[in-house]
Amino acid sequence: ARPGISAPPMPISTFMRALILAAVCLASIAIWTHVTTSQRIGSVMTRATRPIVRGVPRRAFGARMPVRGVPTTSRTVVTKRSSLVPRSSVGDSNKVVIPEDYRFGGTLLAVATLLGPALHLWPQFALHALIGGFLTFQTTRVRFRFSDDDLDVVFTDGDTPVESLGTESSGENVLQGGGENKWSFKSMTNWEMWWPGFPVLVYFKETQTKPEGQPHFFPIIMDGKKLYEQMLAKMGPSKNAKPSLDDWNLDTALESTPVGRQLKEQLDDDVKEKLREIKDFRDISKLFQS
Repeated sequence: ARPGISAPPMPISTFMRALILAAVCLASIAIWTHVTTSQRIGSVMTRATRPIVRGVPRRAFGARMPVRGVPTTSRTVVTKRSSLVPRSSVGDSNKVVIPEDYRFGGTLLAVATLLGPALHLWPQFALHALIGGFLTFQTTRVRFRFSDDDLDVVFTDGDTPVESLGTESSGENVLQGGGENKWSFKSMTNWEMWWPGFPVLVYFKETQTKPEGQPHFFPIIMDGKKLYEQMLAKMGPSKNAKPSLDDWNLDTALESTPVGRQLKEQLDDDVKEKLREIKDFRDISKLFQS
């Protein structure tokens, strides 16, 4: 290269481009397959559990029907229920299911699109696309449930009500101590959320898996505010004071970390006031309003 003129970056090889594109395509196909398979299973289950009798209207089932030897004025009811239909347990009504939230995985995929096709930073593109695709896939099936006594994690199949699923659907928590994905609130010794207001990661420690304590980390692929609400109400006090739901905003998130506090010190007073008004990603535009 000439003096004073930097050499252009070395273009990525055709093989690497094909490899990265194949990885993104496989992640997209996995997500699409999971969603469509769940829908097909749901339709098959509906047909399998539907009573079929020729000449009898479908609405007749579950209503009064004449039975041989029994007067039609009797209150006898003939019904048919398949064993494939899950029976709700007594405590299902007390379970709170935290709904899914695709913003975390979607944000990483959006960043990957910017890094790759726009800026041609292909290694960074591959990393963000891989993590974003994985988190998006996990968001389609992972559900947190809170009962009166414990927290558990289940995998939904898109057909069975989440309240009726057992923890065997999510298998054993091999990466974080083993055992089933169900922990009693009495065993919780500490919990944190980074960061209240704009959550990204949740943490809790329990003594049910190990007497000395087992930490657990989960990315926020569910409704962070509703998760925080249930944790405040049921998981007991944390070692660090937690803000109330009324203080759920960007100002609280910045105050939660040393880096955030340093960043806040460099902001103007008008911007600091607007931080309290930003309670969601959709409110970010308020920072640029005069």
